[in-house]
Amino acid sequence: MTRHARIVDELGRLIVSGAFGAGRPIVPEDIGRRFSASRTVVREALRVLEAKGMVVARPRVGTWTRPPEHWDAIDPDVIAWRAGGPERVRQLADLRELRRAIEPQAAGMAAWHRRPDELAVLVAAHGLLEDAADVRAFREADRAFHTALLRASGNPLIARLHVPVVAALDEVPGDGVRSAHSLVLAAVLGKDADEAESATRRLLDIVAPDRRVSLP
Repeated sequence: MTRHARIVDELGRLIVSGAFGAGRPIVPEDIGRRFSASRTVVREALRVLEAKGMVVARPRVGTWTRPPEHWDAIDPDVIAWRAGGPERVRQLADLRELRRAIEPQAAGMAAWHRRPDELAVLVAAHGLLEDAADVRAFREADRAFHTALLRASGNPLIARLHVPVVAALDEVPGDGVRSAHSLVLAAVLGKDADEAESATRRLLDIVAPDRRVSLP
């Protein structure tokens, strides 16, 4: 990891943790001393965080942290930082709710959208999932399968949601898991949109039960 990337990562974690809470000024000179980095490197890191909605820079005012509602909720770094922070339980619950709302619809759309190149990627990912010999290989194939499923929907906005959907995955090979994926694929390839949606909901019932979590 480059120094620039390390500063982005550590500042992001500090903001999420509350150590640099919302409305707190960020002084580039202090950051430079903390990380032994030049002003140029610090400015570049802060620009990355600004693009993610985590800080805001204004002329003659400086750079300030922003509250969570301004953060890019589907940015992969923001998702990872929040999943590893004090709001981990809430973040994972939000990701699972998004997955349950989006993925069945995406599967149904994939059944009638049916671009050959996208279906080929989906079939290939399923083959890797079937052949996975350990949990690590299974999870890599699983991420590829669900990413391909959302992209096969034909909707670029839904396709972009593969980042938070994949972040919600915690599936492991077990009874019914591989066969549930196979039923989703079969429905998509069979042009059966209703069954693709239903099969995806059944898959979610197996791997991500709809438990309501009591959140503070």
